[in-house]
Amino acid sequence: MRVSHYLILLLLLLWGCHAKKTVSASPKQPTEDSFSYSALEEVELSDRLKRIKMTNRFGYPFTLQDLGGRPVFLNFWATWCGPCISEMRSMSEIYEIYKDQAVFLAVTTEDFDKIEAFREKHQFPFEFARLDVDYVEAFVIKLPTTMLISRNGTLVYEEEGYRDWTNYNNVEKLKEILR
Repeated sequence: MRVSHYLILLLLLLWGCHAKKTVSASPKQPTEDSFSYSALEEVELSDRLKRIKMTNRFGYPFTLQDLGGRPVFLNFWATWCGPCISEMRSMSEIYEIYKDQAVFLAVTTEDFDKIEAFREKHQFPFEFARLDVDYVEAFVIKLPTTMLISRNGTLVYEEEGYRDWTNYNNVEKLKEILR
């Protein structure tokens, strides 16, 4: 059964790495010295969002529940996904504008060595983490996928495929979760 999940995931990722789809639907920012997330307030997450478990680049596990009270820009990506890397350029631009108003996370299932090498090579300013569940378990079937989650823990938008996050419509979506 597990092999079939991986095969389905591989086929979906290869098929949809560049497709587009839109679904309407914390803590301090980490530093080099400290990566501690503590919820600003308790939020109720959907079962889907509760499934997302991560480990930060300093080895500490956390969940979206730990980010309660802050809007979250959660990007699922991979080092081998060209559209994912292209999208990160515009993510960097909006991060610089909104970094004090939301948590920006880029998560992948790849190992920490690959994540750290990628982070050092590209110098993107937002935080990276490892996704501790399969993409399929988080219901992510295409890369990149970005979830915009409100401060009360509601998935407001899910964007599949490459996005230019500096585009007016995408900025407006981000502003919606900041309200």
